[in-house]
Amino acid sequence: MTNTNRTLSAQEGSFSEAGNNRTAQTRSSMLWAAYGDALGFISELTDEQGLKRRTQGAPLDRLMDWKYWVGDHGGVDVVLPTGCWSDDTQLRMSVSRSIGNHGFDVETFARIELPVWLSYGLGIGLASEAAAKNMGLPNALWYANTFPWWYDAGGNGAAMRIQPHVWASPGFDDSYLLDVIIDSVCTHGHPRAIVGACFHASTLAHCLNTGSAPTLDECIAIATKLSEVISLITSHQILGDIWIGLWEQESGKQFQQVWQNTVTELCDTIKLANAAASATSSLTDTYQAITEQLGLAKQYQHGSGILTTVAAAALAVLAESPYEASKVAANAIDTDTDTIATMAGALIGACDTTSQPPEEVLDSNYLLNEADRLTAISQGKPMKNHLYPDTLTWIAPQTQADALVTENGHLVVEGLGPATELDTPPAWTPRKNFAWQWVQTEFGQTLLIKRRPELRSHKTNDNVDPPKPVAES
Repeated sequence: MTNTNRTLSAQEGSFSEAGNNRTAQTRSSMLWAAYGDALGFISELTDEQGLKRRTQGAPLDRLMDWKYWVGDHGGVDVVLPTGCWSDDTQLRMSVSRSIGNHGFDVETFARIELPVWLSYGLGIGLASEAAAKNMGLPNALWYANTFPWWYDAGGNGAAMRIQPHVWASPGFDDSYLLDVIIDSVCTHGHPRAIVGACFHASTLAHCLNTGSAPTLDECIAIATKLSEVISLITSHQILGDIWIGLWEQESGKQFQQVWQNTVTELCDTIKLANAAASATSSLTDTYQAITEQLGLAKQYQHGSGILTTVAAAALAVLAESPYEASKVAANAIDTDTDTIATMAGALIGACDTTSQPPEEVLDSNYLLNEADRLTAISQGKPMKNHLYPDTLTWIAPQTQADALVTENGHLVVEGLGPATELDTPPAWTPRKNFAWQWVQTEFGQTLLIKRRPELRSHKTNDNVDPPKPVAES
């Protein structure tokens, strides 16, 4: 699987005009977010010895092929190609595809993208997995995705994917925050996840607006303003009238009080990071001091929606380049390496449009095309958007292996459309009852997707076609 060449400059025939800094910023932010994810994915959820096995003893300072186990107990070892991203960028692109000329379509994200993602997700988090499975059930509702312990899901699975809302935003006056919240509650219920997502979105907006990462003092000001954001939830017809009621019933707590406590927690965490940041001179030592101060290596808060977003913000202001931030985050074993690196990459990339990743990430042309499309949407330009099945008749794949199907001898990924088999042979389980196969979608994303030995036929009611006009009576 070979990537085609990419560049940070606007492609020929693009909508962009020369000198459009927003275009360059979004492209750079998109690429560096994927680079940080790909580099940090290599060291995710392993120890020093495990990392040496993955890199074959080489230092983790570049992208490389590496072996990864997919499928839990019934899975197989596969070789991931250089620049392969994890669930962070996968879900980021799911969000991106769900943003069109009329804004964010939460129905397509929650009911189509999330359940289908289970068939090809890499490094899936617990809350996101539980939420995606629940959204695959008939009559599932994004605002009532009440899987067990949903109200206490406070990880960073929301924050890691919300950048497209900011990239597509016409301005930076917090107008993107409602979509960030709606996106977040599809999978996470605790304010720690939602506040963290809003904080990361706000720091990214600051980077795009000013061309520089916010200082940690500025981060405290950004965090403090999030106290007022609860009004977006309480005044929303669905969130305020239904979702908060479900949350309070399940948790036995007052949502508004927990929200305010979480904002205070965020401000206190930034202050702790600020104190640790002045302790040493080298970025590696400084970041180690921050991770120790915040307790990022503690298993119970490994993927905290607050701690990791603060760590990413700290790296963004301290690092001299997006590459340096990615490398330092990726080598901080026992922390959430890929998510912190991807969020830091998104932030610094938005500020530094001159640096390009030293190695190419997987599907970089697709990433850049999406960056251009989102930028065009931010400027009110009509764009060709992703086509989805009709959510009124859509039936999600019932298992992970049911998403890859066939139609007239051609491969189709349910909900996402036609796909092409790549030249790497499928990796079969010892019993030959399932395989993981490399395919590329028609829109350009490479997937390692679970499949059955005999592919099922494509469901006719799940065609990815433009909506047909309604005949007048």
